[in-house]
Amino acid sequence: MQQTTSRDSLGRTGPGASANFLLIVLLVSGLGFAIGVGWIAGSGAGFAFVLSGWIFSLCLHEFGHAYAAWRGGDASVEEAGTLTLDPRRYADPVTTLVLPVLFTILGGIGFPGGAVRIDLSALRGRLWPSAVALAGPAMTGAALLGFVLLYHLASPDSDTLRAVLAVSALFQGMALVLNLVPIPGLDGYAAARPWVPAAWQAVGDAGARHAGLVLTVLFLFSGAFSRLLFRTSLRLTTLMGVDPADVVAGYRLIRLW
Repeated sequence: MQQTTSRDSLGRTGPGASANFLLIVLLVSGLGFAIGVGWIAGSGAGFAFVLSGWIFSLCLHEFGHAYAAWRGGDASVEEAGTLTLDPRRYADPVTTLVLPVLFTILGGIGFPGGAVRIDLSALRGRLWPSAVALAGPAMTGAALLGFVLLYHLASPDSDTLRAVLAVSALFQGMALVLNLVPIPGLDGYAAARPWVPAAWQAVGDAGARHAGLVLTVLFLFSGAFSRLLFRTSLRLTTLMGVDPADVVAGYRLIRLW
């Protein structure tokens, strides 16, 4: 998901990893190793791994948007600090981290965040805005592949590790599927936006300002929408070799109540 703002020129120094992002990577890796070797177990460990893994993937998603925008000519993302993968640099931490984490952990839904501000007027042509929009889901897809790969590499005896990796993969699948839907405010709409008539863009942009509310209502009051998203994502991860039984076990592990 994206937002737009005005552009400020800045010398281009390129992307890099912040200390905060490296701490998240160490946390995910450390928890995964400790769970895999049996040093820690139970719902608390599963919850911590899935939560930290989700924050890790959100950083990658927003970095994808920012990096593509930087390559496309928008220097403002560098000034904003989003090329460092630092979650503190997001324009709106509530929509980028807090709401996605709450939906994912409490509701069992891979809810996409997003508050990287992109200056669309600084991007070259119509291809770059579409590329910027799709770069976020591409990083989510990479995170999905990473969790699936780790799932297949995990020992068959590591039931807890396989369970938390399975449910983490499912959440990435949900975020990927949902973000590609061409609903205003989501990346699917942003990718299609440069190619539709200006009148349609105006309507879509107006709807995008209320996308968070619309998605919240859909998730809270439309069981059919949530079930369709869940089934589609489960089918995707199943095709990738993730056992649905491990997904169910993962859901149970991250429930702290």
